[in-house]
Amino acid sequence: MHGYIDYKANLNGSLATKVPAHYTSKSCSKCGHTSDANRPNKGLLFRCECCGHELHADLIGARNIAMRALLVRQDWTSTGSLSASPDVSGRETKAEILSRFSELRWSPDASPHLRRYSAW
Repeated sequence: MHGYIDYKANLNGSLATKVPAHYTSKSCSKCGHTSDANRPNKGLLFRCECCGHELHADLIGARNIAMRALLVRQDWTSTGSLSASPDVSGRETKAEILSRFSELRWSPDASPHLRRYSAW
């Protein structure tokens, strides 16, 4: 599947990048708090036990993956190398990568069309 995605990305002049998906549906995209308790009964509702942010768990996961991909892309365009890879290297451990990702926050400014419809 990854080969097919890479192939299609290249056909369209794009780059496919894998990002670690660890804790993406358990991490609050608003405040960064990560906990199993953010997914009551492992259901589809995400409710942050820290800030109270609620959203469908799949949307939380998608936002976290999008932010991680943007961070990797930003590093790639500024340095010419990918800072995070799915295969953890000796230089950048899984814990360091996840710590860096935990600093990412989703903002209503990232989705200006949503501000009309919801009260953030």
